[in-house]
Amino acid sequence: MDIGYMVNSYVSLGYELADAIAKVSQDIILFKISKSSLNRNVTIKGGVVMHNISKNKRRATRDIDFDFIKYSLDDYSIKDFIEKLNEVNDNIKILINNDIEELHHQDYSGKRVYITLIDSNNYRIDSKLDIGVHKNFDIEQEEYCFDLNVINESVTLFINSKEQIFAEKLKLLLKFAYTSTRYKDIFDFYYLIKYGNLNKIRKISYYTYF
Repeated sequence: MDIGYMVNSYVSLGYELADAIAKVSQDIILFKISKSSLNRNVTIKGGVVMHNISKNKRRATRDIDFDFIKYSLDDYSIKDFIEKLNEVNDNIKILINNDIEELHHQDYSGKRVYITLIDSNNYRIDSKLDIGVHKNFDIEQEEYCFDLNVINESVTLFINSKEQIFAEKLKLLLKFAYTSTRYKDIFDFYYLIKYGNLNKIRKISYYTYF
């Protein structure tokens, strides 16, 4: 993979430079997870999912959020996870920058990992991973095909169901009300209600997984 080419490709599609860099980092991480031995131990969450299922109508997110499934969240396991991603033969290496942080905000607990992605031309971009743990195994994950169009690839990974996405966002909105800073959730509610074909009787969890 050529990071510079990928960034320029997204800029040519209308992305702002910062959004293009974020999108490239997301594409690379999704690709690496799908090709790694831990691809069934991860479920993708957050704006990366909504940006894809809304067909890019939602503004690109800068974060990469996912949960581990039956995999430890301790620092050693996270470092081993990154090493597994580095075993994928795509000419991209991931370096962990700084210490792995504990993450606590808006009813969420997890770890934040600052990373640098480096290609064979020594082109570098920075990103961060926000990682939680999926604990409620009664709630089934869905398989979703992510289109990584600038590298002519598609990858299939686990995501939360649309119903679960809606329920988690609604819980946070009810809890934090007007103090919430999650403004893009309003678009997500609208999109999921109007276009998401939500199953109103599907079993969901009314608490977050952390």
